[in-house]
Amino acid sequence: MTLVSVLIPVYNVENYIVEAVESILNQTYKNIEIIAVDDCSNDNTYELLHELQKRDNRIKIYKNSENMKIVETLNFAFRQSQGEYICRMDGDDISDLERIEKKLHFLKENPEFSLVGCSVKSIDENGFEFKTKTMPSKQKLIMKTLKWANPVFHIWLAKREVYEKLNGYRNIPYVEDYDFLLRMTSLGLKYTNIDDYYGYSIRLRPGNTFSYAGIIQRKAHRYAYKLFLRRQKGKEDNFMIKEFNKFVATKSMEQKAFNYSNVFLQKALLSSNEIFLRKYFFVILSYISSSEQRKYINGRIKVFLYSRYGGE
Repeated sequence: MTLVSVLIPVYNVENYIVEAVESILNQTYKNIEIIAVDDCSNDNTYELLHELQKRDNRIKIYKNSENMKIVETLNFAFRQSQGEYICRMDGDDISDLERIEKKLHFLKENPEFSLVGCSVKSIDENGFEFKTKTMPSKQKLIMKTLKWANPVFHIWLAKREVYEKLNGYRNIPYVEDYDFLLRMTSLGLKYTNIDDYYGYSIRLRPGNTFSYAGIIQRKAHRYAYKLFLRRQKGKEDNFMIKEFNKFVATKSMEQKAFNYSNVFLQKALLSSNEIFLRKYFFVILSYISSSEQRKYINGRIKVFLYSRYGGE
């Protein structure tokens, strides 16, 4: 029976880690190993993982000697894994109980694909669902939207050979998953999402990437795509952290304008009870407040138009 390795990097998620891990332990597909790596949490996350491990020997836990951030933590977790397939999970999210079974079945039935994701639900700190995000499955739409948005969320299931070919994640802050997919594309490896399957709940809360990455993450996204274009032209992308840091450098006034704009955009995204016109008003305020935000919103509009009219 095929072994699936589930990589769970964790940092200060004591309020959520038990529910997250249990959603993996209770999967309908049982032949799994969980590789949980604590990145020097200063709360009770590591202790809670130990308690979970006592109940189920499929859990293997590690702790970094110093805070290594997400890329080094993920790559370390991968090196400890034994599975033929690699599954991603975050320590504050929740997996549908059929998630691994459905994705594994898809990859085995569709061998032309090396990686598969799914659509997601968004939940708040208390687990309240307030939004869904439908991800594309048609290759034409995925390729059309690749410039503007990540076409597969990072909580995918992939063949182990993909990680080996790419040598794991590359240390491009905030967009390591997007860069991973772009490098797959450069190698001719295909990925998709399962049609109409909402198999994962992403928790949006203060302190996670959604709330703090901001303008640097947006710029990092464009930088990763810039490297992709170099490869498409047959050139080495020559990734250098100095070049990256220069590309994402942000002036204080630019940061303030983005932060101000982002308040309005998050109100539009997170307010489930607002009437449409009020949400639209928040988006307009966000659009006019920051040039960086305008680039993002323009890209999201293109993605919407492609999905509505150009994704067949």
